Amino acid sequence: MNYRITLLLGVISVAATGCFVPEDAKVGVRLGNEVASKFVFRGMTQVDAPVYQPRIAIALPTIHGDQVRISTLANMDLTNDNGDAWFPQGHAGRFSAIDFRLAYEKQLGSWCQVSTGIFGYNLPNGQEFPNDGRGGPGEERGGTSEVFFTVSANVLEATPYFAWHYDFDEVHGAYYRGGLTESFQINDTWNVVLDGSLGYATSAQSDWLYDLDKSGFADLRGKVVVNYQYDKRTTLTAGLHGSSMQKNALDQWFNDVGVPNDDPIWVSLGVNWSF
Repeated sequence: MNYRITLLLGVISVAATGCFVPEDAKVGVRLGNEVASKFVFRGMTQVDAPVYQPRIAIALPTIHGDQVRISTLANMDLTNDNGDAWFPQGHAGRFSAIDFRLAYEKQLGSWCQVSTGIFGYNLPNGQEFPNDGRGGPGEERGGTSEVFFTVSANVLEATPYFAWHYDFDEVHGAYYRGGLTESFQINDTWNVVLDGSLGYATSAQSDWLYDLDKSGFADLRGKVVVNYQYDKRTTLTAGLHGSSMQKNALDQWFNDVGVPNDDPIWVSLGVNWSF
């Protein structure tokens, strides 16, 4: 895990020296705090209990007119009892997941945007997984790393998108996601975002995510998020989220094991500041 963090910090340091960031660049900073009723990742219920999720994102314009975005997201368990979920029990008040993301974003004309970069996933309690979901000995899941590429387009006021993730570290498998998002501006202060997407996991990625070595369509995901612009820098959010494993071998495995829930629904409340 240390070399993953070192790699990310090294690349960030290069960006910070001004090799491709203008000296007079205006840095954008976004701070977020969110409380959710559960934590779900790619259809797998990681924590079936309330969680706190802080995040920070830094955007740096480049000399080419593009943007480098550096961000981190953490998940803190708020109770020792995680319910029927994937993550280990007994870590109330501690972070159970910390993710790092470094992305290079480029706008292609007025209708298309691409982004590429690296994810670093870290699970501080990954050595404590009690079993593999089928009664066998647990496998260490301390963390891993992915490269990714996403493309989105503006089509009739909606935004279809496609994402490819490839884990080159521990998994050596890919995860794909395609979806559609649309934003509705109610007035100067209220905004509603709708998003729906479907994931596909290769066998290696499926084995890491769900402990079943079979490829196939994975999670169908949807959300409705209401945003309220409190002032120039502060936005309040409320979201309703849902996920469902598709009717295939992955879904059957969830049903056979009984846990965790393969059709979770959860809510979130957050506050974000932009500078």
